[in-house]
Amino acid sequence: MKKKILIIILLLTTAFAHAQWEVQLDIQNFTYLDRIFFLDENYGWTIGGATIGTGSPYFYTTDGGQNWYLSDDGWELRGTDIVFVNPDTGFIASFNGIIYKTINGGQTWTGVQTPSTQNVVRMFFLDENTGWATLELFIDGHVLKTGDSGESWEMVDTGMDGTQSIYFLDNNNGWLAGWLGEPNNCGVILKSNDGGNSFITQYICSSYTYIEDFYFLSEQIGWAVGTKSTTNSYLILNTEDGGETWEEITLPELQGGWNEEASIIYSIQFVNDTIGWLTCADFDNWGYIFLTTDGGENWQQQFTNLWQPICDIQMLNQDTGWAVGGDFIYFTDNGTYNPVGVEEKQNSDFNFAVSPNPTNGIFTVHFPNEISNEEIIIYDIMEKEVICNQCLTPNSIIDISNQPNGIYFITLKYNTNNQFHSFTKKIIKL
Repeated sequence: MKKKILIIILLLTTAFAHAQWEVQLDIQNFTYLDRIFFLDENYGWTIGGATIGTGSPYFYTTDGGQNWYLSDDGWELRGTDIVFVNPDTGFIASFNGIIYKTINGGQTWTGVQTPSTQNVVRMFFLDENTGWATLELFIDGHVLKTGDSGESWEMVDTGMDGTQSIYFLDNNNGWLAGWLGEPNNCGVILKSNDGGNSFITQYICSSYTYIEDFYFLSEQIGWAVGTKSTTNSYLILNTEDGGETWEEITLPELQGGWNEEASIIYSIQFVNDTIGWLTCADFDNWGYIFLTTDGGENWQQQFTNLWQPICDIQMLNQDTGWAVGGDFIYFTDNGTYNPVGVEEKQNSDFNFAVSPNPTNGIFTVHFPNEISNEEIIIYDIMEKEVICNQCLTPNSIIDISNQPNGIYFITLKYNTNNQFHSFTKKIIKL
């Protein structure tokens, strides 16, 4: 099969040394990506469009994202989700009830018509034979199930008016996000104890609430995330009794954007009992990644992308993983690194300031006369270095007027008495 290289790591190591996420691929408005799936450290796929009501061609890598390729089928084969069960066998959720299958690593695909004629949105495979798929939200409340590796599918009636995300922990226990229409107009969490042959209602959310993703660590401990669309606010639910009861969890305020609160949580994943991540967006559709290292008791903002949401994340372990949203694929090889510089660092005994702020791009940096060996670094919201100046004097003028409007961070580094210090301020360029 002839491979087509689209872009090879568009942004190289221009990010700050503390950056734990970097852009691995920028498709530059070619299509929209919101789902990513990796089998191991080499084989990965991404596809999308479900969040904006369309589908896209898929991209794949065989070397951990050092090279990403556009599928040879291009726009002829589009979908909203992609899952592989081994390097040869994979599935694409597509339109009109069709699920595509490959048994040769994507060289050829065969469309399988399921019993439904609605668009297939999400898929989940427990092993090479057993899988499930949900159908277009608000239209069809059925779930598709296969036990023969996608050769045939059967429909299971959930009793809902629509289905969304689905997650199975084992051959028996699974959870499904459903939707109840008039007069309720609310999200519902369903559970199956018999491998998806039937579902029972476990939890009814408040009005106009959608569950976007699940993750379960065990039969007892799990997470559900989504949005309360009537208030444009996020939803994080945690259960410690298998979904019988759910507790709502709060995120800290967002840093780096115009909004203080996320409007939607798109995905969540844990690699063990304590370490997990979630991806979200605010009301302006700016994307964020949050990290927890204490089992979800506390969450810390780890990465921000202005202008586009971050819709999905796949971590292979606590260090290596990928995230995706819109034009971008992101990569980390130190996923639990505690970010420095995202939040503004303050010290009451130290006078470091910039003015004016907000600025048109020309501003003055103020710091005490007595410090020496100083270095000023300015980087953008993607942590790409914009300016690096050494040995500035107090009240020096800096010019970033040639940079796009947005949020920047300025870090002052210096040494006193053989001790290293670093202070960071946020700058808004208008």
